[in-house]
Amino acid sequence: MLVLHRPAKLESDERRLDQEYRSARWLHHRILDFEDEHQRVLDTVAEQIAPGVVRIGQILARLNGRARRAERSSKGVWCPNPHPDLAERLKARLQELRKVRDADPRWKAATKWPDEEIGEPKQVRRRRAKPASKIQRRKSESEEAFRKRFELLTQDESDEHYAQKLANARRDSRRDVHRKKLYAERRIYWGTWNSLCERVDAARQAVLKRRKQGLPAEWRRPRWDQSNTIAAPAAGFRIVEQGPLWWTAEMRLGTGDGNEAEWVRFRFKGGNWHKLGPEAKLVACELTRRRDGMRWNYSVSITVDGVTKASAPAATTRCVAFDWGHREHGHDRAREGIRAFVWVGDDGRSGEVLIPRECREAQDEIDALKSRVDTAFLARKQSLELLDHTRYSYRRRLTRSGCCTREESAWLRWEQRYERRIQKRRKRIDNLREETYLRTVQELRSHYAFFGFEDESGQGLRRKQADDQMARRKRANRDLATRFEFVSLCERFGAEVVTVPARNTTRECPSCGHVGENGPELVTVCQACGTARDKDFGAAMVILKRMQQALANRDAAA
Repeated sequence: MLVLHRPAKLESDERRLDQEYRSARWLHHRILDFEDEHQRVLDTVAEQIAPGVVRIGQILARLNGRARRAERSSKGVWCPNPHPDLAERLKARLQELRKVRDADPRWKAATKWPDEEIGEPKQVRRRRAKPASKIQRRKSESEEAFRKRFELLTQDESDEHYAQKLANARRDSRRDVHRKKLYAERRIYWGTWNSLCERVDAARQAVLKRRKQGLPAEWRRPRWDQSNTIAAPAAGFRIVEQGPLWWTAEMRLGTGDGNEAEWVRFRFKGGNWHKLGPEAKLVACELTRRRDGMRWNYSVSITVDGVTKASAPAATTRCVAFDWGHREHGHDRAREGIRAFVWVGDDGRSGEVLIPRECREAQDEIDALKSRVDTAFLARKQSLELLDHTRYSYRRRLTRSGCCTREESAWLRWEQRYERRIQKRRKRIDNLREETYLRTVQELRSHYAFFGFEDESGQGLRRKQADDQMARRKRANRDLATRFEFVSLCERFGAEVVTVPARNTTRECPSCGHVGENGPELVTVCQACGTARDKDFGAAMVILKRMQQALANRDAAA
């Protein structure tokens, strides 16, 4: 199985597709309402059996969070008091209350409340007699067993046996009845409906797992401006046109069949999927949209089965080349994290180094916290008519003065709390990035001895930084990647770092050497040979060729 992610361009009417997304989000909220109702039932029954068990669990979860925060925080940094003695007493008391709660039959009935069968029984077909010529004896079946089965199958099913089957037939559970009612109220394509149900079931298991560990966990409800996904299996997705680079596809909407079915048409770059073999089959498709300013951006994720992997040749010179990417969207593994580096080895192996998605989320939290503090300082500056231009100069002036009013001291404490939260998230980003880089370098160092990079020192790097000043998010992704830290780790683990000229590495085609135009899109097609390539992987191949040539020239000179 291989999941391929590509940006998509919509060709159909966006209004009908917007209705599908709104219906999916509405159903997602209503499914979560049922889980909230179940949680309220559990809390009510637990309070009736063992009063105080819910409140003690909430307090203990908060104290556990404080304890973990105290462990992660560095020395000298303020953190809430975890009260370990109180936590131990509450833990012992909670275990006693849970034993009382679990022994009560009302609690067992409450836990099975969503699975209680309340609907109509499933339709059971009555067995009819089969012709004697179609009944064959099995190899491992005895003569007596075959005779009994022959007599049973050559006769119609009796009324008593059929009534017993009806009595034992499975009925719809409370959850099934609720979901069927929802699906009848707001009809969407069943592929999207199934993916929504699977997503909620997975979220429920994750929440229950965290609650068993004593950690606070709640449902994450989708907002209107967050990324939303509609899905379709192989039956609801079809490729209309396959070009050398752009493919045109259609996805089914609603619940219509035959000529009444509604389809949405979009285009995506599928011609560069050189890893797919002739036996590859399209299993499922997901169309995701995310808010980008005043419009929506679309991306498609296609699950492919039967991917053939070419056998890699043996390593010769043990060289690997890296290209610095720091791309957040557009690549195949965009859901896992930010693409920091792409590497290509001389043995045919290739891959990419991904900054975890948690780093991007932590960076967004840092931006939100800094924006909140700046907004508060701006309001304070206007109300008090301060002459300080920034809050840093204002804080420096207050700390140097030595005497502050009660209001100024309260402001400093409030700002320092936010600064500690910002530093905590920055430390988390550094730890995740260092762990990712360390694991990658250790793995590659066991296969390769020479690591090749672009020589971006001097005017070229300054020009790139100047061009990125207008894009804050791109600049933040570049800061998350930290090229210098990765190169330093390579040198520390004993790899020989080789730098090559960075001129036209992205524009040059690795197949024919033609230098084309460098556009904003990740996937490009060579105008000379018609080869479609990922620009980052293509640049890494060019760097590898230049690196091997530089090593050959050095050996010849020696």
